[in-house]
Amino acid sequence: MNLIVRNIAESCSEQDVREFLKHELGHYAKNVEVVDAGKPGAYATVELDAEVPYVGEVIARQIHGKHLGGQALEATADLFSDEPPAR
Repeated sequence: MNLIVRNIAESCSEQDVREFLKHELGHYAKNVEVVDAGKPGAYATVELDAEVPYVGEVIARQIHGKHLGGQALEATADLFSDEPPAR
C-alpha cells in the first residue's frame, strides 16, 4: 500500500521531504521516494508497512494538512498502484 504526498514546496529538498515523512510516519514508512524535489508538482510516494487498507487512509488523514516548507501537504492512500493519481 502506498501513500501519495503532494503539494511539496519547491524550497524543500529530497532529504527534507524524506526526513519529515520518516519522522511523521515512524515505523509505517518502509520506503520513501521523492519525485521532482525543488520543482513545481513535486510529490512523494511512501510504501507503507501496513496490510489493512483502512490504516493507509488513517495515515493519509494524519499527514494531510501538515505543513512542510510553508505549504499544507495533500495526502491520499493508493491501494492499487505505484503511480500517483492523475491531476
